[in-house]
Amino acid sequence: MKPFTTHPFYWAALVYGSLSLTLQAANPQVTMKTTLGDIVLELNAEKAPISTHNFLKYAESKYYDGTIFHRVIPTFMIQGGGFDKNLDKKTTGMMPPIKNEWKNGLKNLRGTIAMARTSDPDSATSQFFINVVDNASLDIARGGAAYAVFGKVVEGMENVDKIRDTETKTDPKYPGGKVVPATPVVIESVTLKGEYSMAALEAAVEEAKKQEAQIVSDAISGEEAFFAKNAKEENVKQTASGLQYIIERPGSDEKPSATDRVEVHYSGKLVDGTEFDSSYKRNEPIVFGLNQVIPGWTEGLQLIGKGGKVKLFIPSKLGYGERGAGGVIPPNATLVFDVELLDIK
Repeated sequence: MKPFTTHPFYWAALVYGSLSLTLQAANPQVTMKTTLGDIVLELNAEKAPISTHNFLKYAESKYYDGTIFHRVIPTFMIQGGGFDKNLDKKTTGMMPPIKNEWKNGLKNLRGTIAMARTSDPDSATSQFFINVVDNASLDIARGGAAYAVFGKVVEGMENVDKIRDTETKTDPKYPGGKVVPATPVVIESVTLKGEYSMAALEAAVEEAKKQEAQIVSDAISGEEAFFAKNAKEENVKQTASGLQYIIERPGSDEKPSATDRVEVHYSGKLVDGTEFDSSYKRNEPIVFGLNQVIPGWTEGLQLIGKGGKVKLFIPSKLGYGERGAGGVIPPNATLVFDVELLDIK
């Protein structure tokens, strides 16, 4: 793993984890009427309360009525819920983005429904997709998170397959390749089957948010305590930004600037000693631009010269912040790096 923003090491993990919430009613089912037949979806309100609540609120407001499946990839998925049949993006009735529930344990298997989003992990609004094959790659955190499944098809999978098999075309209004159905596949309505307690679901959503806030609060408190104690340790110094460090070998008088390329060896650990990465173990130093890495590295490596070695205690605000990284660095985590500056390019 290299500490670049473009490397998997930067893929942020989410604050929101898998919350087991017991609801007072069975999981809700909805009927999605399309021009190629009905699809019945069961939404997992227990494991994905936020996504389920979001989807039901859009359905309740009739936002989905008249939208289309605008992106169809036969070997991947069918995506809808955001454009009308003229391929104009629907903005009226749009609600704020929701928290990504990708750690809920649900997998992107054939027939599951998941939230579509941009590269921002917490950007999902109305758009969703139905997996038409098993998509294990979508369960791997990339760019901050994986893709959150919140339900599955329980009736009408043959109609999902009809949409999958529909003829597609390119369209300048949606520059995503040959993915737009040649004949629009319209979502005529999305309606709740039977009765369901929205009050119970809303209570579950509030509980999920409360637990998330507590996780964040505990992490911040723990970090503050660590740095207060660590500041009293022998040879530990602190910069104005809050970065703490021990210079183990100062190196030469030649020090890097923030725009230099450098070659380093390093190991990274959490404060409990868990090692999450090491170039030493790979026996492979890395080369990177000093302004392309986390701020704690950019600042810390300028403290030593060529041939020097430093131990960095990096607060989360100078590391991976509230998102964490790659599923191995928790949100709001303090990082401890041993870094050796081998060369300045």
